[in-house]
Amino acid sequence: READRRKDEFLAMLAHEIRNPLAPIRTAVQLLRLVELPEAERTKARDVIERQVEHLVRLVDDLLDVARITRGAITLQRTRVSLGDVAERATETARPSLTARKHELVIVLPPEPVYVDGDVTRLSQVVGNLLNNSAKYTEPQGRIELLVEQHAGDALLVVRDNGIGIPPEMQSRVFELFTQIDRALDRAHDGLGIGLALVKHLVEMHGGSVTAT
Repeated sequence: READRRKDEFLAMLAHEIRNPLAPIRTAVQLLRLVELPEAERTKARDVIERQVEHLVRLVDDLLDVARITRGAITLQRTRVSLGDVAERATETARPSLTARKHELVIVLPPEPVYVDGDVTRLSQVVGNLLNNSAKYTEPQGRIELLVEQHAGDALLVVRDNGIGIPPEMQSRVFELFTQIDRALDRAHDGLGIGLALVKHLVEMHGGSVTAT
């Protein structure tokens, strides 16, 4: 019953998130139909459509990834991967969110590269999701740290921020699918709240683990 309740809440949120970009797209399309619309306004309308379509694509991609993972349909393309390269790729992905909120990003890498047997695309997705999550829930001009370390043969990757934090009773549940910490708070941000569930599944597929503190 609890799982059904969370799923129902998620579906309601999904409908809300998909509908949100459609209103500005429709308005922009109506503006583009105006013959006398100045070129600057046409450019602005096209930019609105592009941004909102990209947002919809990200939502659909996350949904497809969740569906693939729950069906066991994702296959990792494993190679020898440097976590420094993963950090660089993930930073590129998260840069728009970090820049929009004027965050300071500090990346700390060890003197020697740390290599893992993994899928560079999926590991970059993991770190990118963590960075985006930090960017969302940290007040503007915050500080976000990305650290790569090695301990006794294990690779450790840490994303740390000075954001709002996670209540202790939720720290073991934030990686569960359809779990929201505070729906009212979450509505102030874009997304479906499934990024951390994707993180957990992809990390465990690599034989690793993920925790929040």
